[in-house]
Amino acid sequence: MFASGALTLGELLAQVQGVTLVTTGFILAPEVVEWYGDPGGVRVFIDGVERDPINARNGGITDFTVLPLVAFEDVKAERAAGELRIHLRTWRVERTTPFTRTDILTGSENLNLYRGWFGTRLVNGVVLQVAGQQNSTGSVGGMDGDALGAMARVGWAGGRWSLDGTLVRQGLNRTAGARFLTASPQLNSLPPFKGSEGLAYVRVAWRDPEMDGPWLQLIAATINAGESRSSSSLPGGVVTPTPSAARDTVDTTAVRSQYVVAAGMTYKGVRLSTTSRLRSILGKSYVAPGVRAEYDSRLFTISAFGEQGVDSTTRADVLARLSPFSWFSLAGAYSRLAPKSVALGPAVVSSRLEAGVGVKDRWISGGMVSRNASVIAPPIELDSVLRTVAVPAASGVFGAFHGPIWRGFSLDVDAIQWSAVASYRPQTQVRSRLWFESSFLRSFPRGTFHLLAAGAHEYRSSMFVPAGTDPFGQSAQGWSSFGTLLEIRIGTAVISWQTRNIVGTQYETYPGYLMPRLVNVYGVRWEFWN
Repeated sequence: MFASGALTLGELLAQVQGVTLVTTGFILAPEVVEWYGDPGGVRVFIDGVERDPINARNGGITDFTVLPLVAFEDVKAERAAGELRIHLRTWRVERTTPFTRTDILTGSENLNLYRGWFGTRLVNGVVLQVAGQQNSTGSVGGMDGDALGAMARVGWAGGRWSLDGTLVRQGLNRTAGARFLTASPQLNSLPPFKGSEGLAYVRVAWRDPEMDGPWLQLIAATINAGESRSSSSLPGGVVTPTPSAARDTVDTTAVRSQYVVAAGMTYKGVRLSTTSRLRSILGKSYVAPGVRAEYDSRLFTISAFGEQGVDSTTRADVLARLSPFSWFSLAGAYSRLAPKSVALGPAVVSSRLEAGVGVKDRWISGGMVSRNASVIAPPIELDSVLRTVAVPAASGVFGAFHGPIWRGFSLDVDAIQWSAVASYRPQTQVRSRLWFESSFLRSFPRGTFHLLAAGAHEYRSSMFVPAGTDPFGQSAQGWSSFGTLLEIRIGTAVISWQTRNIVGTQYETYPGYLMPRLVNVYGVRWEFWN
């Protein structure tokens, strides 16, 4: 995860084909992850608890800035045709030898980022873990400040049973941001923010879901989001929003309880599970049941998922992969999302078909994705005047190349082209990465040295967002950006240096918010066992 060069969870997910990351500045600015152009098509789960975006200023869309990367050891992107489900697993300690790790990064935009981990498992089964992340920036374009993320766990495991209490929290203090829709900047277009979001849970588990056999988990969780002061840098705490400025939700606090009962069985490639989520919302209880069935083998893989949401929206997904030969793979996905009533919008049907051919670990793949007409929820945290917008049916073609090319050099290319322009969705998007890596085992047979040198490029065509009744009223012009990453590992220490936007292109991922020019980030990651 950290060797990817990503400084935030949103930047990490941006490397997934089909994802478009929209942000208004550097790493403290809001981050919205779009799935095939849909800002509301992404859901996040932390250790099996669905992290509901309850912050009023977000309008039901997750801001990935408030998910501290330091808390997680595994990120799984479940690429259904209709939505992207992000499964985050918090950092775990399984050895009785104490573990310590420290990351220190600094660089452009007055960036200072510190991460630290400590964990140990005692011989009696008790586990103690704590992790923290502090970062601050002084970005020229505003939206700078500081953030403090934390993860803590106290637990016990013995035999087939385990019990733990876990906390994941991110506090954020961000200044206002200026917007450049006209020749004169619109100051305080994105209001400042000081607050926090977090998730805490207590879990009782019988057996491990990743092992063969039956398993059971009971989880009681609390999700909270709060703002602790008036979000204005003007005298007297007064915000005078421009016509496109995001109005603020001042001194708001939201809390939601979620109770999860999950059980399943895994046996010889077959995985069956059921999950029921009980939520308490404004004094009322809502149950959201779901089921999943999977079969996995070298030749054939299939996964079926069904769920009824708290708003009675039903979701159904099927994903399948056929690999009759080691050098050929055919995959497909189908999704259907049906709201409770027609008044909430039409049922959304999405599909994806993909074929891949492999030659000596080099894979060339391509396919098509399609979605019928749908209603898209607006990312109002970026612009409070946005409203839901109807987008017509569309299809897209995509292609990719992944694998080695010559003597330690490898190449990744992902590209997608849509049949028509639509709100929030660039018509063309291409990401590529060329890198060299080697441990030079002839010279360092113990594996104490490793070198990674990479260059990356991203291209997007223009992206349009609504303005009033015009679905293409505002636009972010197309752009290209180049970056590099160098990592040298000596023993258990990794020295890293990355550049972003190395040619100094002036560009924006959301209309009016300029991204930083040339950025340098460098530092060290160091871990210890004892």
